[in-house]
Amino acid sequence: MHLCYNTFSMTEKFLRVYKKLDLNHIKKHLLIYGDLSGNCANCQAIDVKLEQTNCPQCQTPFLYIAFRNVPHHYPKLQKLSQEKPQLQIVDHDDYKRLLGAHKAEEFLK
Repeated sequence: MHLCYNTFSMTEKFLRVYKKLDLNHIKKHLLIYGDLSGNCANCQAIDVKLEQTNCPQCQTPFLYIAFRNVPHHYPKLQKLSQEKPQLQIVDHDDYKRLLGAHKAEEFLK
């Protein structure tokens, strides 16, 4: 029997990387996770569990996740990157700042 372990090497760490992304696409597919549960950025559904791949209310698939307190959830980041490699991690502070700027631009049009 062959066992395969998907583990991090000693040099693999989480590092913020800047990449241009569509803010509207992120908002539609973002799970914002707090201390114990999350909420859907698309429909504002609350009490969304980390294990859920779709919003229980609007059924939108989660492609992105943002943690309100990254240092508190660091062990979850490692587990998520192994179990759900397709899920992209977004910095919550960056998301909030850019969303606020976008709303201000829309208001001033």
